[in-house]
Amino acid sequence: MRDITQGRILLVLSFTAMILYFWALFLAPQTIVFLDRTIRDWALLIPVMIIVYLFLVVVAWIGWAMATTPPSIPSLKKNPEEKKKEKN
Repeated sequence: MRDITQGRILLVLSFTAMILYFWALFLAPQTIVFLDRTIRDWALLIPVMIIVYLFLVVVAWIGWAMATTPPSIPSLKKNPEEKKKEKN
């Protein structure tokens, strides 16, 4: 597929998702219930859960990177202040 076609598909899908999300938040009937929650409840719970999980994945990735990175090797060069102390 060409980039133009992919761009058009993304544009249509994003506008469709925005319309469906607006409907789910403001226009969905309150009588439809799934697992003791209405469509409006799910429209709020799912994005919040995704955002929280993405944040926690980033924190876990940072923790893994810190845990698996070997410690830095101390430099062999001495600071000018340390050289002055050795001369005295």
